[in-house]
Amino acid sequence: MTDMRECPLEDLFPPGEGKPFGNVQDVRVRGFSIDSRRTHPGDLFVALPGGVTHGARYAAEALARGAAALVLPPDAEAPEGAAGFWHQEPYSALAQAALRFYMDPGQRMTLVGVTGTNGKTTTALLVAHLLETAGRNCAYWTTTLVRLPDVSFRPQWTTPPAHEMQRFLRVALDRGHQHAVLEVSSHAVRQERIAGLNFAAGIATNFSPDHLDFHPSVEDYYDAKRSFIRNLPPGAAAVLSRDDPQVFAMGQGVRADVVSFGVAPGADVCLRDLRQQQGRLEGRLELCSGRLGHAGSYDFELPMPGRHNGLNAAAAFAAALKLGIAADAAADAFKTFKAPPRRLEWQAVGPYIIYNDVAMNEASYHAVLRSVRDLRPEQVVVVCALRGNRGAAVNARIARILAAWQPELRFAPLIVSESRSDLREYAVDYTVRPEEIVAFSEEALMGGLRLSRHEELPSAIAEAVERLRPGGVLLLLGTFGMDRGPAIAKELLRQRVGLPAEPKQGYLEPHEADY
Repeated sequence: MTDMRECPLEDLFPPGEGKPFGNVQDVRVRGFSIDSRRTHPGDLFVALPGGVTHGARYAAEALARGAAALVLPPDAEAPEGAAGFWHQEPYSALAQAALRFYMDPGQRMTLVGVTGTNGKTTTALLVAHLLETAGRNCAYWTTTLVRLPDVSFRPQWTTPPAHEMQRFLRVALDRGHQHAVLEVSSHAVRQERIAGLNFAAGIATNFSPDHLDFHPSVEDYYDAKRSFIRNLPPGAAAVLSRDDPQVFAMGQGVRADVVSFGVAPGADVCLRDLRQQQGRLEGRLELCSGRLGHAGSYDFELPMPGRHNGLNAAAAFAAALKLGIAADAAADAFKTFKAPPRRLEWQAVGPYIIYNDVAMNEASYHAVLRSVRDLRPEQVVVVCALRGNRGAAVNARIARILAAWQPELRFAPLIVSESRSDLREYAVDYTVRPEEIVAFSEEALMGGLRLSRHEELPSAIAEAVERLRPGGVLLLLGTFGMDRGPAIAKELLRQRVGLPAEPKQGYLEPHEADY
């Protein structure tokens, strides 16, 4: 990657921002790095605190790889001959320096941010689709896909670090995109990844406990979500779920215009008459309050199932109207939406149905299992990939939920995959720890749920396919350890019904693209 400009280091740190060391006057910066291993010549290396150690320990390595300057904590010793700044707030230093380097592209764009525990990816992609269908060029950054003109890739982050965020927006703007839709994680708020961005709309989908490996408490996790909504500027739209009291409470005292969506009474966009069919959701969106223009009722069809996706559609619809898209055009656009990978995705292979979802937490497991129940399938076979490197408590809670749903869906035994070989392929360590296996197994057995455990994903899928009868549903659940599951299952079922093999379509591991 070649960045678009060089910039004097001093221009990135006005007087009073940080304490300089070395000869900062003669340094020019060509980019940014927060990982010494990925530092390029001319980068400004910003040492950030990590979960195990601090980036300051790797300052010398960054210099050896060509870093032009460093940002270090005040108590760190600067390597001999290095130039840079000591700074009390490294995340803020990175955000403000990147904002100046890339010349604040977000100020010339219409930005939409989506936060919440679940539904962020689908809602963000729905908003982008409604904008694009209305003729507005739109870039987006979501968990599953980043798209710019001429390039798309699966990212490493739900929301990128501040320097990558500013670079993304700069490229989008320079290539003619006036709109961008961004997922906003709680990590992003706490680490100032969206600092300096003025959002025209902010959506909060729902809230439930999650990410307690990062946040010290549920209250801190909630406050991160709430602060994104609270910091929306005057005139922006705060699009909040009326069905979730904690989300709706985020609107108290905000400067933005609050617009609500949901099934609950009092919503501005009311979701009505939901009808779920195989692979499809139909319903009606009503403008109930007059706050989004004249009252009206609009039928919609979404090519993905799940009541929760109806709520995601209602949120996207509300945001689109606040951004000036006509209600009838927005409602009609849903039918051409392409469902994101592994978000209650479905495939039919002869008389067999495959549903798969990246279910990550308690709320998402409940939503998926409820959606499958509502389809009234003849049989359900479930394969769950254990969630690696997230702790015993997370896996115990997932097992508890599956055990609770077993009497209603009757899928025992639950087929469980550790996906050992698959997880070794990722750059990030998602290996399932022994204590996570034990916690999941003990909780399942306490709930009366029989398990069939597999070390590898292909053998787990093979057992599931062997158990599946015509008219049955194969439900694949889990994060990265299940990424290859749908393709494996589809190929085995195609062999069973005598269909030829399809060209392989891999599910990309998280990586970055040169754009």
